[in-house]
Amino acid sequence: MAPCNSLPEGKPIFLAIYTAVVAGIVFSALVILSSLSGDGGNGKPFYFSGTWLFPSASSAPLSSLPPLSPPPVPKNFLTSYVVHEILQFFFMLMSWIDLNLTVTRTPKQRIEPPSMFTRAIWDLPLDTKMPDMKLFQLTKDMVKHRAKDNIIIVTFGNHAFMDFIVNWVKHLTDLDISNLLVGAMDIKLLESLYWKGIPVFDMGSKMATIDVGWGSPTFHKMGREKVLLINALLPFGYEILMCDTDMVWLKNPLPYIARFPEADILTSSDQIVPTVTDDSLEVWQEGMFF
Repeated sequence: MAPCNSLPEGKPIFLAIYTAVVAGIVFSALVILSSLSGDGGNGKPFYFSGTWLFPSASSAPLSSLPPLSPPPVPKNFLTSYVVHEILQFFFMLMSWIDLNLTVTRTPKQRIEPPSMFTRAIWDLPLDTKMPDMKLFQLTKDMVKHRAKDNIIIVTFGNHAFMDFIVNWVKHLTDLDISNLLVGAMDIKLLESLYWKGIPVFDMGSKMATIDVGWGSPTFHKMGREKVLLINALLPFGYEILMCDTDMVWLKNPLPYIARFPEADILTSSDQIVPTVTDDSLEVWQEGMFF
């Protein structure tokens, strides 16, 4: 039988069952002792009547009873019958108790998914301790869990960009887009995103957690880390939509991108004035595309 944990609300029910069992044992003992003594406690023999055992209701001798009345039952047979019926009753009762204990008293448990990357975004972890850092290393299996239609959307940053990243994720999930991953350039950001239920991996950049400043050597290092990240993702065989954290998606970009299956690379720019009047690709020769 599967192990059962006590449930406070189940105590009255099982106390009643156990009380009935004890009472039945006491009653059975009295019946057996009575049958062994050879009478029903009042000097009269026992008879079968209906479906139970009762002392004879008549004070007349056996010879004066009607011909169809049941004969007295021998003491040994009566004792065996009573014991058999009592044992059968208690076997049935204990089987019922065993079944109900197993079914009703086994608590339901929510099982943690085998990988943190299989949880829905914004679902908080069930554990109270941070997992081993090795589990946050970028792997093909990690991307497989999050990718959809062979596409993975990725951004990255350090802890100084925490608010930007959460905003970026929120806009995508509001558009019902969940095939995304966030690369953490420092452990502080990784832990913060993990506890928020955002799928995050360790880029191993060991970046400072503060704002590095635009144009600084560290800022340029972040640009190089983006190239290295793309290079690490490409061998996995997925199409990558790489995004900076200081932007948001107001509309699902994937249907638009899917219109150009012949393109190896599609990129946006800081061009403010459009070079086309429809929703076709921009004319890169006429704008500031870099």
